[in-house]
Amino acid sequence: MTMVTDSSVVPGIGRIGDPGEVEPAEFGHLSEFFDPFLVPFAIDTLRVGGEVWVSRSEVGIDGLFLYVASERFGSIFTLSPAIAEAFSTFHPGASIFSDFPFGPSSEVFGMYRASLDDSPDPHRYSHRVRAAEESDRDDVLGLMRNVHGVVDERWFASLLREGETCFVVDGASELAGTGWVSVAGRSARLHSLTVRPRYRRTGVGTDLWQARVAWARNAGARDVLTEISDHNLPSRAIAEAGGMRRVGEIYRSVRA
Repeated sequence: MTMVTDSSVVPGIGRIGDPGEVEPAEFGHLSEFFDPFLVPFAIDTLRVGGEVWVSRSEVGIDGLFLYVASERFGSIFTLSPAIAEAFSTFHPGASIFSDFPFGPSSEVFGMYRASLDDSPDPHRYSHRVRAAEESDRDDVLGLMRNVHGVVDERWFASLLREGETCFVVDGASELAGTGWVSVAGRSARLHSLTVRPRYRRTGVGTDLWQARVAWARNAGARDVLTEISDHNLPSRAIAEAGGMRRVGEIYRSVRA
């Protein structure tokens, strides 16, 4: 692997500059939850113009830091507190996800998991859920910005991607909600569930949860994972009602 190194920051840490340099065989065990998704995470970050930093030892990559400047958002994946600490200093003031909290004000996100080996319980949908089409891109982007504020549109260059599907629920004259499901091998991840405020508490979130789990099961996944802020009580209720149980936690911190 060719890296743009910066030994003045931390010896052993270097920056990857091209998706072709992301070699899966070099990645070790970096996360209790996200190992199957780390290579797609890194490639996607480069695709939107972000930074990919790795820490290397004699056994391969033992730390990964992803950062997108437009959103001042990053993620650290490592089992080493020392490596996490080093990465956390790269962009002061940015919002960073990690297995390790950096300061007492870190926001806690519960990690929830469910097995897909059991037969699914029948679900009676309250809304029509459909897979998004490329023509939905502007509406999806508008919904995400309406709810979340600043969103880099490069994440949405294509809604149709291998191993991942975006689902939507149509409202009367706009999208009521959207959510993604990604599958890597036998693992699936539910993420980016977004429901427009006026459609909340109408079953949109539950229907999107059920549709994504069904798609993951049909795609061959045997377990499904999602991360939910402890402050997000509606999403926690949806996940728990669907059979997911809390198996750990990660943290979002802002390093001064």
